[in-house]
Amino acid sequence: MNSQNAAVTNKAFAGDGGVSAPVSAGPSPTRNGLPGTITVIVPTYNCGRFIAESIQSILAQTLQPEEIIVVDDGSTDDTEQVVGTFTDPRIRYIRQQNAGVSVARNTGLSAARGEYIAFLDADDRWRPTFLEKLHGVVSHDSKLVCAFANFIRFEQDTGKVMPRDQFKLYPHLRHLPAKPGPINGSHVLQGDAFCALVAGGEIPSFTQAMMFRSRLIDRLRFNPTLRICQDMEWVLQTFMRGPVAFITEPLTEVRRHDTNATRNYQVMALHKLNALRALEPHVVTPAHQTAYRDRLVKAHIDAAFNQSQRGELGPALKTFSESFRVKGSPLRKVKGAARITLGAFTSLFAR
Repeated sequence: MNSQNAAVTNKAFAGDGGVSAPVSAGPSPTRNGLPGTITVIVPTYNCGRFIAESIQSILAQTLQPEEIIVVDDGSTDDTEQVVGTFTDPRIRYIRQQNAGVSVARNTGLSAARGEYIAFLDADDRWRPTFLEKLHGVVSHDSKLVCAFANFIRFEQDTGKVMPRDQFKLYPHLRHLPAKPGPINGSHVLQGDAFCALVAGGEIPSFTQAMMFRSRLIDRLRFNPTLRICQDMEWVLQTFMRGPVAFITEPLTEVRRHDTNATRNYQVMALHKLNALRALEPHVVTPAHQTAYRDRLVKAHIDAAFNQSQRGELGPALKTFSESFRVKGSPLRKVKGAARITLGAFTSLFAR
């Protein structure tokens, strides 16, 4: 789908005096954003039952954004009607033909005018100080490309909050090489951000828990060929563009429900591998290439292990063998072989 067909059909940016012209999701002109302003982008597809709560959490922020761009990726439910119940003139509603979340986010990026950009998925919500605290960190240093925050998950059906937040699930995130940041609970990574973050057990790439400086991500767009984990490939590119900070306090609430794109954990390792493969053309410096290749080998092993656990031994061996085409990490490959063998035996005995 050519997103030039996207059209603004609801409220315009405050002060524009009417409905905006159609926008393009192609590369936007180089811009620094309106100084000090925040744009929130809400991509949505058939989230009419959730999106009001998402928008309400934006409007309840202690630091308010200057614009809220809702990009409807061709929903067939009542999303447009729900968004239309909000009268705040900062809300812009853009409807496009269904083309996937990457194109929806790209449409939002091309329409955004803020100096700082935050994404909120239409089925998630922010705690009231999300924008204030992320902005307090990112705005403190003009070299910072982005900051990410901790988050929790909750079950849609019961409202139950899962016992461990993201930083407890992946403790390495609390122990990254960092110095204290400008606000309590914030930290600024020391050394190269990409090398530090691509090496961890879980790459912090949940865009709904992040804020970006528009000047440093200018022309950077999500990959429309990736159906899942497109956020990981995009966020890793942002990590190559400057220093990164993080906040240990949970500031986002991620909803788990029956239509989550990532609900099938069994195949997530393969999606992550595909995203890392797509990243390869963008990794150009020697230091980044070394870190990237080590992570790519790990991704092959993780995917092959999951396949072996599901009894897919042929695909598992194929995926693992492809890791030997990646330079470096000989010890990791040997350990990977042992891990995949264990996965295969586990699968056989489970039958």
